[in-house]
Amino acid sequence: MKAAKDSLAAKGASEPPSVLGEDKLRRVVDAALDGMVVIDSAGTVLLYNAACERLFGYSAKEVLGNNVKLLMTQRDRRNHDTYIRNYLRTGRAKVIGKGRDVTGRRKDGATFPIRLSVGELRDVAGTTLFVGTLHDLTEALRTRARIEELQSELTQIARANTVGEMGSALAHELTQPLSAVVGFVEASAALIDQAGGEVPAKLREYMDQAVAQSLRAGDVIRLLREFTARGDTERSAKDINAVVEETCRLATLGTAADGIDLDLNLDADLPPVLVDHVQIQQVILNLVRNSIDALKGAESPAITIATGLGRQAVEVVVGDNGPGVSPEVRERAFEPFVSTKPDGIGIGLSICRTIVEAHGGRIAVDAGTECGAAFRFTVPVFDEPPG
Repeated sequence: MKAAKDSLAAKGASEPPSVLGEDKLRRVVDAALDGMVVIDSAGTVLLYNAACERLFGYSAKEVLGNNVKLLMTQRDRRNHDTYIRNYLRTGRAKVIGKGRDVTGRRKDGATFPIRLSVGELRDVAGTTLFVGTLHDLTEALRTRARIEELQSELTQIARANTVGEMGSALAHELTQPLSAVVGFVEASAALIDQAGGEVPAKLREYMDQAVAQSLRAGDVIRLLREFTARGDTERSAKDINAVVEETCRLATLGTAADGIDLDLNLDADLPPVLVDHVQIQQVILNLVRNSIDALKGAESPAITIATGLGRQAVEVVVGDNGPGVSPEVRERAFEPFVSTKPDGIGIGLSICRTIVEAHGGRIAVDAGTECGAAFRFTVPVFDEPPG
């Protein structure tokens, strides 16, 4: 500690001498939330603060005076001293003056991720010290993994919903022409019978087979519609504001949302809602990403998400200041294969409607010439059973 203090004093710090008193400096260093280690050019630890004790499990007495390799994995131990010698000889830095993600090793042998930043101190005598600050990345990586897991889950749900919506839409579109085929074939057979005369023996057989196969295709379509019909969802009481906030973190990951002002106007006094939170996340995610796409090239892009209480329902509104939705598209915005985007397939908003209506809510779109577009949907308030 004294060596580190002397080097700081040698840098010509302008604070009063009392500020650099060893006891006070020790308390300042120990108050830091991140770990701090000071080593000399031989790798010997001269300072090791309280945060490091919590991170690594070693007490200061166990570390001070020993080589800093004690805190490293086997791979980093092999290279550390060589790296310092090369730096002192050539002046070429790989970590010093920069930040780097490394792996630390605790006293019990467990490893954990660290963000390491290293600075260099030189006193008037030319003695070199290295000051390392260490930030534990465990929680950050756990959060990132959770976000990636949620994204993957939402992507899988979106794909399943897309397949369901497309299957339902295709079944609807194919039912009519197949029915027409059956009708025309049966009418042709009746006309042949009425006309009399010689008819090739196979003609009636082939026409009967055409009718049978068309009816079989109709049965397949009926089964497809039943398969893709949405059943009961797994619902529970949720805080809609928490669902909105978590979804916004997912929706704004990546560079697409860079430069967009995202404003959350959430009513703090809302009752819980009865929802399948993953499906409602999918609705909000679709709406926010649609807004992000609509704002490409906008001068001052902004998205506003608001929540409020209606009659026995909570309303969520996702609005933007983009170009809005044309009246023609607005009337059919939630139909399958109708898209608000030039290159869209037109499934996303249809999925949103299916999910919201399955929850007993409603979804709609407002549009203005100056304020862009606003999509709003409702979900039911959770009525806790008595007793």
